[in-house]
Amino acid sequence: MLGWLATFLVIWFIYHVRSVFPPFIVGGILAYLLLPLVQYVCAISKMKRGHAVAIIYLTAAVLIGVSAWMFMPTITDQFKQLATNRQEIVTNIVRQGASTFGWTIDVDLTASQILTSIEDSIGKPSEIVQIGGVLSRGFLETLVCVVSSIYFIVDSERIGQFALRFIPDKKRKTVVVLSSAMNQMLSRYVRGQLVLIAIMSTVAWLFLHYVLQMKYALVIALASGFLEIIPVLGPILATTIATLVGFAQFGVMPALGIIGFYTVARWIEDYLVVPKVIGHAVDLHPLIVIFAVLCGEVMAGALGMLIAIPVAASIKVIVDFTHPQESKNA
Repeated sequence: MLGWLATFLVIWFIYHVRSVFPPFIVGGILAYLLLPLVQYVCAISKMKRGHAVAIIYLTAAVLIGVSAWMFMPTITDQFKQLATNRQEIVTNIVRQGASTFGWTIDVDLTASQILTSIEDSIGKPSEIVQIGGVLSRGFLETLVCVVSSIYFIVDSERIGQFALRFIPDKKRKTVVVLSSAMNQMLSRYVRGQLVLIAIMSTVAWLFLHYVLQMKYALVIALASGFLEIIPVLGPILATTIATLVGFAQFGVMPALGIIGFYTVARWIEDYLVVPKVIGHAVDLHPLIVIFAVLCGEVMAGALGMLIAIPVAASIKVIVDFTHPQESKNA
């Protein structure tokens, strides 16, 4: 009885402080990605893990600083232009649609109604970007993320040993084997997603900037890359955003070209890049993928959508391990 009460209190406490977990989760993911690199540096240099972590983080800080110095002014400027010119963009979309399909509508009034509906759903840019609150909150969460990732890396062995203390002796070997299989699957999936983000962002920017000479090309390309990590829904949303902005600037034919480009890029990614980079690390049915993403969004918002597939894949690994599928020849 006492054990059940303690379990209930722990679950109740975790539920009420759930908003605290995102930076620690992101820190754990960051540590998970960097741990193999830290182990490699320690192996070839014979230095302590803490020193290797310091070198890697300082190098990353320098690279991030250089990248920010090179690209952040352009990104900030394009984002500000998008926010400032939102009325003009929506008006152009409505005007292009009315001209193309022969609609008899009040363009300015319709555009205002659409923009008001969008802002009511997601908030106005001035409300979304509350400089003081967002920067202070973001800085604190980034600091927690970085510090927690350092501790996760440095103390990874002790964390593993601590977790095993709660596993019965007879099942520890099974848990180690199962966690090894999950680790192999997750590491391949996460690193593959990072490669896909880089590829999609670069290819989209080259097409939008150099071929179409589209305004806001860098912001849209970065959004297209990061939306890749949201299965099924992400690519659709990325194509929609790029197409609408292209439709507002250029009209029907370039917008159709954008749809064609994103479709071909997605085919190449699905049939050539993904098998090479990720392979069959995450073998989930499309319906399970959609269900997992929607459940993740309901439970934890954007972060839930990001980790939904790894969590679902981990559950599948556990189910396959505990209830192996019978051979077809049996």
